[in-house]
Amino acid sequence: LNNMINIPLTKILFLDIETVGVQPDWDSLVKHNEALSFQFEHYFNWFQKRFPEDGANGFGQMFVNRSALVPEFARIVCVSVAFVTESGEVKMQSFSDLDEKKMLLDVQKLLHRVGELGFFLCGHNVKGFDIPMMAKRMIMNGIMPPKILPGHDTKPWEIKALDTKEVWQYGGYGSIASLELMCVCLGVESSKTMEITGNKVHEAFWVKKDIEGIVKYCEKDVSVLIDVIKKLKELK
Repeated sequence: LNNMINIPLTKILFLDIETVGVQPDWDSLVKHNEALSFQFEHYFNWFQKRFPEDGANGFGQMFVNRSALVPEFARIVCVSVAFVTESGEVKMQSFSDLDEKKMLLDVQKLLHRVGELGFFLCGHNVKGFDIPMMAKRMIMNGIMPPKILPGHDTKPWEIKALDTKEVWQYGGYGSIASLELMCVCLGVESSKTMEITGNKVHEAFWVKKDIEGIVKYCEKDVSVLIDVIKKLKELK
């Protein structure tokens, strides 16, 4: 049986994370971690090249808008995972804690367990974002990343990750492949219709303290991933 996705549905851990800047704003960063703020200034040009629209208002705006994308300047506020049981039931679990280290220790346990069971991680840009973000934040918190997170010496064919971004790019590396666009094209309802979307997570966490809203948004993205993979598995 030739299938676009050859991994059994029951062996996939669907995953999405939400990140925010490591501090609420630029002044807090300077106050709480001056060395890191120097590094941010040092890399400001790098940020400016990638996000020219945020560069005009100096460090402050850029930090609030974009630090969540870079592990060194970010922190994880939510990790949502789900798997599908043999009977087709979806089991969802979310980890969110104001104490990032405590949360990541729980995530480490779970990832270790699913790794032992031969699961694959599935996410959108999971190889480019979620995996390095989780691994680096774990390392920065003194936690050993579990084996299921591929490291610098993992052979490409040993990587137990199914990246829907790669699946959708179909080898066309210059192609645009956002989860939202993919959903629209596959007729799957995306999460972008919600109150909180990716770029509002920083504010939702630091200003509105709306952890619950962030978790809902994160879980919705995980449900979307399941729908997308099911769609791809149904191709005749």
